[in-house]
Amino acid sequence: MLKDAVSKEKLEQIRVLYEASFPKSEKKPFELMVEKQKEGLCEFLAIEDEAGGFCGLAIMILSAGLALLDYFAIEPNCQGSGLGSTALHELRERYGSDKVVVEIERTTGPEARAADNARDRIRRKSFYLRNGMVPTGLLVDLFGVEMEVLTFGRKLAFAEYYSIYENVLPERMLDKVRLV
Repeated sequence: MLKDAVSKEKLEQIRVLYEASFPKSEKKPFELMVEKQKEGLCEFLAIEDEAGGFCGLAIMILSAGLALLDYFAIEPNCQGSGLGSTALHELRERYGSDKVVVEIERTTGPEARAADNARDRIRRKSFYLRNGMVPTGLLVDLFGVEMEVLTFGRKLAFAEYYSIYENVLPERMLDKVRLV
């Protein structure tokens, strides 16, 4: 179940899992996202089990009429329980099929196949595809990391995707978002 992370305790649980789950090259400063939350451009959502225990996070960037699932992680001890699929379904209901956008590390090409986390990349993409997402055909360089962009079937032009970042990133950082 998705819950708005309004308490300091939930936000701290999200921060700890965020720091542990994503490589440094893919992380935005947590304080920047908290600042964007205050501006209404970012939402921190806790994923909870049926007993209300913290099991994961979804960090959404809300901009340009789109909802970018910027970060999504399930606690290791909760993985394989179906909570990720349930949370993704709830995100689709909450924001609408035509608005949810996801970025995943590139899964094709020699560099992607040779990456240390190549199996994780394929597993991650399979998860999103199993849950109804499809590739948009957009391949972007996001802060030096090549990412594939997925949606629930919505067509998405690079200019529209880029507008998400135009609204949330400082201008000096916009050159870090490019079409490959």
